[in-house]
Amino acid sequence: MKKILFVSVAALVLAAGCSSEQPAKTSAETTPAASSAPSETPKATPESTPKPSEAPKAKEGEYTAGDFKVTGVSVKESAGMWMVTAKVQNAGDKDIQAAMLSAVLYDKDEKRLGVAQGGIDGIKKGESKTVQFLSTDKLDGYKKIEFQVDTSI
Repeated sequence: MKKILFVSVAALVLAAGCSSEQPAKTSAETTPAASSAPSETPKATPESTPKPSEAPKAKEGEYTAGDFKVTGVSVKESAGMWMVTAKVQNAGDKDIQAAMLSAVLYDKDEKRLGVAQGGIDGIKKGESKTVQFLSTDKLDGYKKIEFQVDTSI
């Protein structure tokens, strides 16, 4: 099943071809502004629902997701398919057989634009691999990106 998923993802990447690339965003572009808390408890509305916070970054352009360190992020579109490409390092203390990760992208108002998903098949402790996260969501104009581990074995 893992190999079928991997082959399917690889076929989508190849089908997407080349396109113009948007550079990775800097931390100034991806870090939300601080806000002050209201004096009374607000009613639960979609606007007041807290969004997930971005994982702490060791340095600009570096993200963490579980035992993974993510760097070198780029976002591009080709033929209606969006690709987030990143270098993913196993920063944990054990080898990982397979993992599924997601990249969640937000606009300047922290409204979620969409999600791109990617997978890693066999990554040893300390090893790095380039991962292509794929999405059919329209991701242009993103200002913030977060990474998360969906599954890992």
